[in-house]
Amino acid sequence: MNDLLAKRYAKAILSRNDSDEFYEFLSSVNTAFSLPKFKEILNSYELKKDKKLELILSFFKELKPSFVNFLKILTQNSRLYLIPFVLEELRKQKALKEQIYSGIVFSKNEVDSSKLLELEKALSKKFAVNIKLTNKLSKDSGVKISLDELGYEISFSMQNLQMKMSDYILKTM
Repeated sequence: MNDLLAKRYAKAILSRNDSDEFYEFLSSVNTAFSLPKFKEILNSYELKKDKKLELILSFFKELKPSFVNFLKILTQNSRLYLIPFVLEELRKQKALKEQIYSGIVFSKNEVDSSKLLELEKALSKKFAVNIKLTNKLSKDSGVKISLDELGYEISFSMQNLQMKMSDYILKTM
């Protein structure tokens, strides 16, 4: 349900000439959604909608009236929680428009930025599109590359490799 609503809002924003400004405004608000206390405030029934809107508007020094109206619509419909979903949908649509696909490299340790660039170049060449990778730390000892938008995923684990080599050696004896 959130995805459908976010797609509608994103579609409306993308049809505007100032969609890039909306994207920037939403990006700056989105950072607050990483704070549990902020989410708690927005989801609170004790706080009036006007106060929630004031809180979000306080993040900015200057805003376009069109963005303020957008926030008012979200507030009146009790949909402020959709901001991260709308932002993600805008990011996806913008990437599709510019032919840039995003992917995630999951690893136990931080991957060096030069290695990420090499991976980006290799995958971009393989798929004939532009790919932008980010690194996320995971508990697994292997490496996994996920390109959801292209439906591609590859993983490599030293444990699996060692098991396969042991099986192969045992079979040849």
